[in-house]
Amino acid sequence: MDLYLIRHGDPNYQNDCLTEKGKLQAQKLAEYIKRFPCDEVYSSPMGRAKETAGYSCATLGKDFEILPWLHELEWGDKSGDAYSTSSPWTISDRIIEEDKAYPLNESWKTDSRYANDRIVSDVEKRNTELDNFLESKGYKREGLLYKPVLPNDKSIMMFCHGGIISATVSHLLNISFCHLISNLPVHLTSITKISLPSETGPAKLQFILPPEIY
Repeated sequence: MDLYLIRHGDPNYQNDCLTEKGKLQAQKLAEYIKRFPCDEVYSSPMGRAKETAGYSCATLGKDFEILPWLHELEWGDKSGDAYSTSSPWTISDRIIEEDKAYPLNESWKTDSRYANDRIVSDVEKRNTELDNFLESKGYKREGLLYKPVLPNDKSIMMFCHGGIISATVSHLLNISFCHLISNLPVHLTSITKISLPSETGPAKLQFILPPEIY
């Protein structure tokens, strides 16, 4: 089974929609994406993702289903409002700059610079939702591997956001979230393909397509 993780086009964050530039990006993406197989389409409930999905679904002849857990990640001090403090990208860069090293595996979650940030619990929650979703599609996580209980060759497209894509790739590939967001930026309308194994084994990163190729 293949997952295509697709980030929305250029956003107007205040109104949660696409800018004119974002609409043009989404239109180009919609034409390009026709070359890939597609059995199911899902979207974040946020406007900018749904709008991007709408263009592609129109060319694919598909409808999309909303998955609430594809909503963009939340960060910020636990005692304050969401997005009230530095983003996880900023914190991760600071950790690397100050420590001259990357946090290993899941150790970023207990780092003092993340200690009171809601991003830790939110990433854990999304990872659980991801595994529940994959199990419903026939793939059960066992430790660091995925067991194909009901293997299939479906191609599933998910329109969402940079943060949740990073969290998803991090979990599937067992790479530190902190490490990944510092070194693997998710570009607007980029496509990241992850393949689940036909026999028990790790998920595989197949490719990342930046928007410049459309």
